Amino acid sequence: MEIIRTKIPLPFPYQKMGEKLRFLLSTPDASSVKNRTKTISYAEFLPEDFLFYDIETTGLSPRNSSLYLLGVLLFQKEEMEIIQYFSDSVSSEEELLSAFLSLCEGRKVLLSFNGCGFDNRYMESLSKSYHRAPLHLSLFQADLFRLIRRRKQFYGMESCSLKSCEAFLGIGRKDPYHGGELIAVYRDFLKDKDREKKKMLLLHNLEDVKNLPALLSFLSYEFLFQGKIRFLGEAHTDRRMQEEDTEKNPTAESILLQFLLPEEVPTALTHVLKHCTLRISGKEISLSIPLYRGELSCFFQNYKDYVYIPAEDRAVHKSLSSLYPKAMWEKAKKETAYQKLNALFLPVWKEERPQFQKSYQDKQYFIPYQKNIWEKRNPVDYLLSLLKTGFASAHSQKK
Repeated sequence: MEIIRTKIPLPFPYQKMGEKLRFLLSTPDASSVKNRTKTISYAEFLPEDFLFYDIETTGLSPRNSSLYLLGVLLFQKEEMEIIQYFSDSVSSEEELLSAFLSLCEGRKVLLSFNGCGFDNRYMESLSKSYHRAPLHLSLFQADLFRLIRRRKQFYGMESCSLKSCEAFLGIGRKDPYHGGELIAVYRDFLKDKDREKKKMLLLHNLEDVKNLPALLSFLSYEFLFQGKIRFLGEAHTDRRMQEEDTEKNPTAESILLQFLLPEEVPTALTHVLKHCTLRISGKEISLSIPLYRGELSCFFQNYKDYVYIPAEDRAVHKSLSSLYPKAMWEKAKKETAYQKLNALFLPVWKEERPQFQKSYQDKQYFIPYQKNIWEKRNPVDYLLSLLKTGFASAHSQKK
């Protein structure tokens, strides 16, 4: 077994790195823990408690493949150190495993990219095949792939591969290969010990491990989804919508809500959700919302308690039916148990009462808009509601 050490600078200041790592552990789906008997506060975790790692193998299962390269990243106060354990012969696999298990001792968190899907399971099976305890499973396991995959549509990414994530962040690579393409290269190396082949193998693993901390930049967007943003205010404009909407709503107006993130996002994004435009750039978030001016209907849920008056095109409670001649009213149906209001409306993304609709079948809901509406309604919750419901028909683009 050969050991190669490389020192590189921290992608973030040490204190900021610690904050990001602790924030990662509090993010849903990104972390988990097995076989732990006591609870540890995330505030206790320092960068030195984290072990980043990535493995290269000749297949998907230890039963018919072997581990030939282990790359780990260790944090220090001023820099990071990458240690690569390279199996220069088929007999070195157990040495790599021993090195990995030794590194797990004294660490609290094992961090990887898709480790929960492959690396962790592979190392567990490998440990058992050598009759070793899989110590890594007793650590907190944080997976950057899971963090990013759950927001795949939000990022507008077709793939959540490591190289796709790096490209999203503008990170370049010298290594052009995928892990599967290098299996044949390693097998050829075992035969001819060619130095160039070895460089190819080490470079691929080095860049995989080196770029893992940079992926923590994706956490900047998580502040939005966790509602950790500040509302700055609202601007009202009397500008027309896009041409296709102008015909439907010729008096359309819009409002612009502005928010502030606690830190800058690495890549600007624009989303069009339910005719609203969301822009995220730097620390700034803006949401442009089209208002609707016109007549809408409020439908009563307990429609059997109402009668419909065709001449007035509205429903009234049946207790008032005696005020009208019998010929003027009929029992209300779900579709006719409504009263109308001509006003300026704000779209909302979930049912609430009272709410207004263009028709009974229409699933777009509205509420009357007032200039002081955000004194009674939380604008952050409004934005999160749009994000939750809007991505089924989202169109996003990277700016």
